[in-house]
Amino acid sequence: MARHEELFYEVMWRAWTSGATYPIPWWALQALRAWSDDFDQGLFESKQAAFAANALYRYWNMIGVKDAGLESLVGQAGEIAPVYEAYAVSGFLFEPDGRRLHLPQTPRPGQLLRQRMEDDHLPVVETSYQVGTATLQQKALATTVGPSQRSMVLHRLRVTAEGGSARGWLCLSLLPWGPSSFQRRDRAGRYELDRQLTFVRYLPAEARVEVNSGWGPVFDTAPTHVGLYGNPLSLADPELYLQDNPWVELGTTGALNGVHTVRDGVARMCTAAFAWPYDLAEGKTLAVDVRLPVDDYRGGADLVALRSPTADELEAANRAFWTGKLNGSGLRLSLPAHVTHLVDLYRLSRATVLILADHGVIHPGPTIYDSFWVRDSSIEGIASALAGDSALAETQFSRHYPTVFNQGPDRIDAVSLHGFFGGKHEKDDREWDSNGQALWAFGRLDRILGPHSHFGARMFTPYVVEGARWIRDNRSEFGLLHSGWSAEHLGEKDKPHYWDDFWGVAGLYEAARLADRLGASEAGELWGAYDDLRHDLEASIRWVLDRQREAGRWETFIPTGPADVNRRDSTIVGTIAYFHPCRLYQSRKLGDAVDAAAHDTLDTIWAHFVDGGGLRHDSAWRAYGPYLGLQLAHAFLLIGDQQRMDACLRWAVGEAAYAAGPPLAGSDSVQIVSGAWNEQHAYSVASDFTHVPSSWWYMGDIPHGWAAAEFQLLMRDICFFESGEDESPHVYLAPGVLPHWLTGDTKLQVQDAPTVFGELFGFTLTHDAAAREVTIDITQPMRAPITYIYPLRLGKLRRLAVDGIETQLALETTDLPIPAGTEQAVIAYH
Repeated sequence: MARHEELFYEVMWRAWTSGATYPIPWWALQALRAWSDDFDQGLFESKQAAFAANALYRYWNMIGVKDAGLESLVGQAGEIAPVYEAYAVSGFLFEPDGRRLHLPQTPRPGQLLRQRMEDDHLPVVETSYQVGTATLQQKALATTVGPSQRSMVLHRLRVTAEGGSARGWLCLSLLPWGPSSFQRRDRAGRYELDRQLTFVRYLPAEARVEVNSGWGPVFDTAPTHVGLYGNPLSLADPELYLQDNPWVELGTTGALNGVHTVRDGVARMCTAAFAWPYDLAEGKTLAVDVRLPVDDYRGGADLVALRSPTADELEAANRAFWTGKLNGSGLRLSLPAHVTHLVDLYRLSRATVLILADHGVIHPGPTIYDSFWVRDSSIEGIASALAGDSALAETQFSRHYPTVFNQGPDRIDAVSLHGFFGGKHEKDDREWDSNGQALWAFGRLDRILGPHSHFGARMFTPYVVEGARWIRDNRSEFGLLHSGWSAEHLGEKDKPHYWDDFWGVAGLYEAARLADRLGASEAGELWGAYDDLRHDLEASIRWVLDRQREAGRWETFIPTGPADVNRRDSTIVGTIAYFHPCRLYQSRKLGDAVDAAAHDTLDTIWAHFVDGGGLRHDSAWRAYGPYLGLQLAHAFLLIGDQQRMDACLRWAVGEAAYAAGPPLAGSDSVQIVSGAWNEQHAYSVASDFTHVPSSWWYMGDIPHGWAAAEFQLLMRDICFFESGEDESPHVYLAPGVLPHWLTGDTKLQVQDAPTVFGELFGFTLTHDAAAREVTIDITQPMRAPITYIYPLRLGKLRRLAVDGIETQLALETTDLPIPAGTEQAVIAYH
């Protein structure tokens, strides 16, 4: 094991067991609280390496700049860690009278630690820490400065006297560990050489810190007190770090050491503290602003550019941008007051995907997943287009997908790579689902942008044609795509998975429909490939179902693949794709028997793998699956099962997005994340540590871009979704709006919504509780002859009037048809 990882583990363990006043991050506290020597030995070489990389408790918030690649993480105590820098910063308070330190990482009983996103939907993290009459507020936002628009983070610290006067020091820690980890290193090849602090220097003439070979924090107001701490004698002793640090020195001497340059080549755990005294009357505030130059800054001119705008100007510009983007452009939703938190979460999910887009390429996470996957990005791109961010989707699909499009004679075993959409991830793990996803994304975006964009025409040759031929020509003797990992939640790499083929059918369908729209000569060829794959897929699934019936299985379910007959575990979640996003249930594209089995599979998943609305994925992750749970909610929405949809939605919002975790200290819980999802949600956190897995479990990144995109798609489709676009086009109005959303006199509004019909759409639904009536006004009609369906869930139909004319329907009708061209429909119920 690496020596610095062993020392980090020892320092954290000893600090925790001794109760030392030490800024132990939340993730380390949870790992130590329920410690296990078991770890993923396939990924890490030692338990210390797994601990230092934070393999278990990956919870934090994120800030960043739209369409730039330098996100920063914000921890539960307000710690800020630029992803590609070596340091983190964190505020704390010190009272010289009595030499009392107050660290938000370990609040004492009665000290309140709170965290939220600004206005509950802007990507600005606000953390408050109340200690007696002093309240420390930390605000973290990311923005750009200068002619080159380089990224930076603004850390605004405020201490305010509330309920009396307050006297002490406002302090800032410089730490080698942050909200995510100490070192990102594992056997998968993720390695950050400078994830630790080996050299720190404070430059008082510039009020600036140097960290290793780069820039660290830059202070708008120079600190009054400075202390830097390293390991000049190169001693491999954890007690050195526990005794020679800013917090011990403040507690014992009431001062900092005044040193301006330190180094540490052993544990690589240099630390520092900077302090600004305050003596405040009630209601008064001391303000300190710190700039974190997370981009490529060098030289005096860059320092001037970094400092040129005032902190107030930077914050105001950042707020104006995000408010305009999220509230004034694209799809805008308005829901009844008691569920407006869902709109806030929708907007924050939209911001998450925009921040994770690196110059047009959407990545699924800010740290270990900060790279490109065709699979994730196809869903994220379409979610962006349907939210109104079509330029991002078009840039991603038209510019970046071609860069991972393979041409030439290369092969992976029996699979030719000619025509395959995939880079390193897809090739290394044989992710054969990616071609179906790419074709699906091309086709869906062409529909959304409309014929005037000519998007599909530009991508048709060679990408759509050759990508479709790849699916046609690279299948096993059973007609299915070859074995591979596909999406990692499906099971083993040495088996085929129906997930790949569901996507293959969906992609080929979109490719053939695009060919029809273009009048392309390849249309017949593409329809042939589509028919061939769906027939083979249907035959395989029917074969599996027959084998399971012969074995006496009384429950019907589609396993992850044909090599997994009778395997009833949580990998059967792959069948969700049949409904969403692939929409193969429409027109029962795989036949009646498979369609019925897919519906039954949802029942089986619900009976065995859903706990309070959360999807338990024991077979692959030993954790909850937030994005899979959102997909499951979407499947239930599409088949009209509102109650199960609601249960999954409640879990996703309440447990994963606004989860309050175990307390750091004292009696109050801690907000561990606001408005974001992990790829996996730990059982231990979800259960307040009443259920800790007996063996290691898997944790991916947060915020997870795929999960954020799934929530965007789900909320949009709850309000409305299209169906039958190629046969009998219609729109379901408010299909997922639950009766308890419409209690009293309430209103739902959809504005400027992009659609797969290539036009914007909007409507208003108003509920009159006294009259027991719903009024639907189509405020942005589409030119195409599209009909509407309103699923009545509030009661039994009493009357339907369309544009003032009574319509005769059977009173037991629940899916109410509304003709194309309708301006207003009034539905009375009892």
